Amino acid sequence: MLKQKSGDKKQASPLIRKRRRKAVYVWLNVQPEDIWLRVRHSDTIRRALRGGDIKLEGDCGGLGKCGKCKVKILSLADEPTEDERELLDDAELEQGIRLACRTKMSHDLVISVGEPTTEPEYFQVLTTSHGISSRYIPESELEPLVNKKLITLPPEAQDKGPSDLDQIKLALGDEYHNLMASLHCLRTLPQGLRESRYHGTAVLHGDSLIDWQNWEEVHRHYGLVFDIGTSTLVGKLFNLGDGSEVAVAYCLNSQNKYGSDVISRLQYIKERPRGLQILQYLLVRDLNQLTAHLLQTAELEANDIFIAVVAGNTTMQHLLLNLPPLGIAEAPFLPVVTDGLVIKSGDVGLKLHPEARLYTMPVKSGYIGGDLISDILTSGVAEQKEIILGLDLGTNGEIFLGNSKRLLTCSAAAGPALEGARISDGMIAKAGAIEGVRLEDGQLQYQVIGNIRPRGICGSGLVDLVAVLLHCGIINHEGTVRRSRRKSAGELNSRVIKRRAAGYRFLVASSEESHDQKPIYLTQRDVREVQLAKGAIAAGIKTLIDQLGIEAKDINRVYLAGALGNYVDPISAMRIGLLPRINPDIVRSLGNAASSGASMALLSKKHWQMARDLVDFIEHIELSYRPDFNEYFIEHMDFPTKNMW
Repeated sequence: MLKQKSGDKKQASPLIRKRRRKAVYVWLNVQPEDIWLRVRHSDTIRRALRGGDIKLEGDCGGLGKCGKCKVKILSLADEPTEDERELLDDAELEQGIRLACRTKMSHDLVISVGEPTTEPEYFQVLTTSHGISSRYIPESELEPLVNKKLITLPPEAQDKGPSDLDQIKLALGDEYHNLMASLHCLRTLPQGLRESRYHGTAVLHGDSLIDWQNWEEVHRHYGLVFDIGTSTLVGKLFNLGDGSEVAVAYCLNSQNKYGSDVISRLQYIKERPRGLQILQYLLVRDLNQLTAHLLQTAELEANDIFIAVVAGNTTMQHLLLNLPPLGIAEAPFLPVVTDGLVIKSGDVGLKLHPEARLYTMPVKSGYIGGDLISDILTSGVAEQKEIILGLDLGTNGEIFLGNSKRLLTCSAAAGPALEGARISDGMIAKAGAIEGVRLEDGQLQYQVIGNIRPRGICGSGLVDLVAVLLHCGIINHEGTVRRSRRKSAGELNSRVIKRRAAGYRFLVASSEESHDQKPIYLTQRDVREVQLAKGAIAAGIKTLIDQLGIEAKDINRVYLAGALGNYVDPISAMRIGLLPRINPDIVRSLGNAASSGASMALLSKKHWQMARDLVDFIEHIELSYRPDFNEYFIEHMDFPTKNMW
């Protein structure tokens, strides 16, 4: 038997080396549904749940910032991480509550993710536009991006002419002497002409023939509009013959599981080799589901749709088109393209007619997207002499100010706080969200979406709540939560609760009052998030006011759009300093202005061209390069000292 020489390294056999490389797995048991998941050792609970398609709350895409992906460890829990100690209170930690994105699977675990529910969820999504009827364009001005014409080829022309296409050109007249046809159309044209007996419908896109249909199809003329928001998606079906809105549908954006804001999603793409493809797949799947619902409502088929227009922020439009968006995330914040594109809808995976065209609204910059261009188009500001201020208050704060002579835009990085994200008990505007707060006879009264017990608080309710607490002195002008000496506070002081080193927090709804038997709080950290968000927007408005050389009193109208803008109380917005002190009577909601502007482009070539011209007309102010913006931001972090009522 040979002995190993001193100093020689012992070599493991290939089988042992293979076993060493083999991944180690542990088991995750998910209660109350008793689901067992086999999980790779050291993966986070969040990744395991996502792989098992188990729904979990969360706004930050697993970055450990929002503190909402809470699970309860029912077996032996590891020591909490620093992030968990910061985002969870002592009582939660003692009960075994942990963050799924920060808890790694080092051994078998049993967890609870809450009680399963079969109740349908109601989401508050604005699909209409205030002041705009179902007819977005007067019928006299209708000129949709795709047109249909009923034509008849005379018998003498059927056997003459160099080609079938030339015969159609002659029948259409001199206006179409340069008519071209797609390859798909040419392949089916001879059979289509024979079956229609040379009396049929020409489907025209610009100077191109994209299909030939039977004569009955001339009135079956429809198009789609999509508003691709960061949180929600809205689809609309239009009759292109008379410009009327036929059907509308909406859903949550499935990309939410990777973060509630575009920054989280850009981070996901940066960290995952196939992140862009995954997010694009989820978005297209959602749009196809919306399309199927709209078509079913109107008893149509996918082949009936030849045109769709989409509006969204620059990042969302890049994700739809599968364009690399990471240039938007860092200075100088450059997108791949700003032009309004016209492509085949099938190139992105939309299930429409094979020759259907997809128009994407033009964008101005990385953070002035097709949604704001649509807002501007809807507002008509570029045709007005009055000074108009417009705000799209969603995950990002996009602002325009001016008139037909000069129009400025900027984008303020407000973050998602005003949509309920990164707020300890914040939530999207759906059933159970507190959407409005008021003070009556010293008592806190709130309005809840769905008229049920509250589950949390959404953006409009958050703005109202902070305004009420400022009025009562429970929040001071610096944003500190404390007990108040004002008589207006009444019994609300009993709701101000000390939280050790974290300061005070305000009890919005007790466990007995809430839907899930969990108390709903507004914490000191939440107030700071509101200050950051409203400070950025207010500073952006002030920067544009200075740039235009006017004062706030010179503004004639204010238009609000976006997820928050359409529901926020203008008085509350002014009380917290989100809007400047102006006459509240001049503040109006534009409704879902993003889809309205896209609808105008769909129904009128003139308005599509106006959207493209707007990109050249508007002046974009990049706030990150402005020292005055930073000064205004610090100045507007504090709340106004003067009360509004």
